[in-house]
Amino acid sequence: MELQILFVLFFPLAFSFRDQIVGVRGKLSCNNRLLAGATVRLIEKNYIGPDVILAENKTDYQGSYVVIGTGRGVLEMSVFLRIFHDCDDKVIPCQRTVSLRVPSTYISRGTTVNNYFEAGTMNMAFRYPDEQRSCTDRIFS
Repeated sequence: MELQILFVLFFPLAFSFRDQIVGVRGKLSCNNRLLAGATVRLIEKNYIGPDVILAENKTDYQGSYVVIGTGRGVLEMSVFLRIFHDCDDKVIPCQRTVSLRVPSTYISRGTTVNNYFEAGTMNMAFRYPDEQRSCTDRIFS
């Protein structure tokens, strides 16, 4: 009897998990040149537990990127675009890192991107207010 009650209580919860997808595309530059080889990640920020890398890509020779991340959950994902690069770094160790929140309106239910977030062309020579440095990106990539 207790097993049946637990089954009735948790059965709907199993179906409340939903597929979610987000797509971001854009182009990176560094001053007046295209920024090839920069790492672009989609990160799901978790308030409980560690953050999750949803997807990762590198910019091509034209500085362009497309990155599509998928996840599954009850709540809507909180997704950030994280960019790792060496623009204007010279010999400074590690990489400059910028995290930008992807608006929730670009996170879709399902397994197909309905609406890409168009990030446009970003000049990474600009110093972002909350910019950081990462020494682990090259170790794990």
